[in-house]
Amino acid sequence: MISCTLNGKKYSVDFVTGRALREMEPAAKMYGRIVAISNAAIKGETLPDAMELSIKDAIDTMIHWFCILFNNQFTPDDVLDYYPADRLMHDVALALMAVQTQTTEVLNEFPTKAAVPEETTSPA
Repeated sequence: MISCTLNGKKYSVDFVTGRALREMEPAAKMYGRIVAISNAAIKGETLPDAMELSIKDAIDTMIHWFCILFNNQFTPDDVLDYYPADRLMHDVALALMAVQTQTTEVLNEFPTKAAVPEETTSPA
């Protein structure tokens, strides 16, 4: 079971539907563009105009698919208003990769929690 909590309400799906698999192409392509742009920026490469995209388009495309993943139990506006911004793109990308690679058993609960670095103890 995969669950997502938004604004104190918990939404769950028992499995990923064929519709979620079929409808993931725009989100997967958008994620691929985001990764390509990020990699080019890290390398200091100039991006061709065709690679440019707006943040709004990227987020809207990814969120639309995330709602489909949860059988549209919540709306894109619910995600925009109640999903933690620091987890949003990471979590949608995680869900996309798990569905693409048929490893959805790794999905559990959204929003995910950011990793917390281990505290180091200083010698006394």
